[in-house]
Amino acid sequence: PPPSRHAAPWSPPARPAKPRRDGLDRDTGRLLAIGFAVAWILCPAVEPVPTHDVDYPLWQLPFELATLGTIVAAVVALWRGSRNSARLGLAAGLAMAVMTMICPLAGHTPVGWWTWLQTGLSLAVMATSAVLHRYRPA
Repeated sequence: PPPSRHAAPWSPPARPAKPRRDGLDRDTGRLLAIGFAVAWILCPAVEPVPTHDVDYPLWQLPFELATLGTIVAAVVALWRGSRNSARLGLAAGLAMAVMTMICPLAGHTPVGWWTWLQTGLSLAVMATSAVLHRYRPA
């Protein structure tokens, strides 16, 4: 047969996927990352808007920034498969629980069903992270 005038299709050599350092497979780690992000978003989303004018207490800002920082770090670490994802998840769950306690103390809203939902979400992040920490590879 005559030689073909067109070049053969080429693709770069396939690289084997790097093993994750947290011991999870890629999809599980990413689903947990999404779950942690959704839990953090739901915590303030379910809380009702205050019925009266509330001044923002400035002492609350460091707690909110710490919560934001730890949950972002935990989600990124889980997504990428970092060895520290379990520790960061524990810190994020703890920070979420602290924020759940601070809101009624600051006078934003009274304790209600949303407080218990927020507590459950915080504990779910902490418990999942504790299990990951317990069973991570050496």
